[in-house]
Amino acid sequence: ENILRCYLIKGGKEVWSIKTDKSFVKSQKKLSLVVSDGKVYFNNTVGDISAVDIDTGKLIWQTPTQDSSIYESSFRLKTSDLVLTKKSILFSNNQNEFYSLDIKTGTLIWQQKINSIVRPSVADNLVFTITEEGFLVIIEAETGNTIRITNIFNIIKEKKRSSIKPVGFIIGKKKIYLTTNNGRLIIIDTATGKPESMLKIDNETISRPFILDKKLFIIKNNAI
Repeated sequence: ENILRCYLIKGGKEVWSIKTDKSFVKSQKKLSLVVSDGKVYFNNTVGDISAVDIDTGKLIWQTPTQDSSIYESSFRLKTSDLVLTKKSILFSNNQNEFYSLDIKTGTLIWQQKINSIVRPSVADNLVFTITEEGFLVIIEAETGNTIRITNIFNIIKEKKRSSIKPVGFIIGKKKIYLTTNNGRLIIIDTATGKPESMLKIDNETISRPFILDKKLFIIKNNAI
């Protein structure tokens, strides 16, 4: 119901709560929340991004990204996880919008037409994301200028591409590892952006990859 709540770890007592815009329909997507320098940044089901003081629950700023009066579009809205850089908050949605907001004020730094709901990644001054259609997009973090767009799904047979969606990806030193909703792991060369190989993990959706101690982990149905 778009209410952010803060609880004490000891005893579970509620410290504060803050209510943002009420949605008529509860979202099926888990919303994103990040904490940095005494502030909590989070989104809600209608596309608002808010910053709250972690100690008091006081609203610092709130930036709407959608017209909340159009409830049909709010119902269809799916957003990526929020990602913080030193100066900005990055996120995208399935409405062909990729945003960079100022972390201190919530004002728009830049916006790009990119259709993606996967979590973006930042390396140095570059932002990496993968669109719903399977294109790897690299953007300059400060300016929003597009550096390169590469078709990743050209490794998949053309008649199957329309039903396949990216689930999530991570960037290694030389490779990008992308998982899909049909259980495939696509390995991409970071320097060229071109897919090198594709491994079958399962026939159904698998998780975004995780890396720990130089090992890559993927979750599938009842297994890791």
